[in-house]
Amino acid sequence: MAFSDYTTLAQVQTHFAITYREENYIIAQEVAVPPQFVQEFVFNRENMDVYTSEASRCEAIIFPILVRVAQRL
Repeated sequence: MAFSDYTTLAQVQTHFAITYREENYIIAQEVAVPPQFVQEFVFNRENMDVYTSEASRCEAIIFPILVRVAQRL
């Protein structure tokens, strides 16, 4: 079954026998962000074609953030 075939969270839960619960797993913290990272992020955000592929958006916007978060763990 393709991911797009699921239209609700309940369908996924039923099909895969998943229990869903919400918790606060992320604790807000003050984090020093290097100026170069901010500059690159702003550049990528402002110069990205909104019709670009999901993979390229991930590479330019999401992945750099995940790397910074992972470095802190």
